[in-house]
Amino acid sequence: MDLLSDSEKYLSVTERYFTQKYYKNLKHEGEDVCVLVHSNKICVICLAETHPICKDKKKVTSVDYQFDNVNRLCNRVSGKGKKGGQNLTQDALLCKISCEDGSQYFIPCGLKCQLLETNDSLKNSPSTLTEKPLSDGYIAIVMPKLKEFPGEMDRLLTKEAFFGNIAT
Repeated sequence: MDLLSDSEKYLSVTERYFTQKYYKNLKHEGEDVCVLVHSNKICVICLAETHPICKDKKKVTSVDYQFDNVNRLCNRVSGKGKKGGQNLTQDALLCKISCEDGSQYFIPCGLKCQLLETNDSLKNSPSTLTEKPLSDGYIAIVMPKLKEFPGEMDRLLTKEAFFGNIAT
């Protein structure tokens, strides 16, 4: 007799293949990002579950990757070495998110890395940010330099440390 519920038996793709790490945004308290880290060192940047957009289930009206003379949509990588991607610092802004209530959020990258891809589907379906924040509602895919990967991961908070810090 199996005593596990269906939700305990089956992990989501995110839970199965990614380690959740968190970047605590010290410039804008509460506007944190989740970094999903794959074993191949590619990282997916998402809104943290505690970000006001997710927490308050705000209605997102637009996601803009072009702002303040920066266009993340122009990013083009090619080849096995992913040449040509934009180099980003942890505080580099990835996009601007506007909500129906007039609030705007500028989403930082969270780690020093190279931008591989932006989520173009958010332009047509911005509500995906709140509906599926850790899967289809991702903001960008990035990759830290291999030499810098351990240091970048050490700077991010584990899920346990992040949610432990939220509670205090």
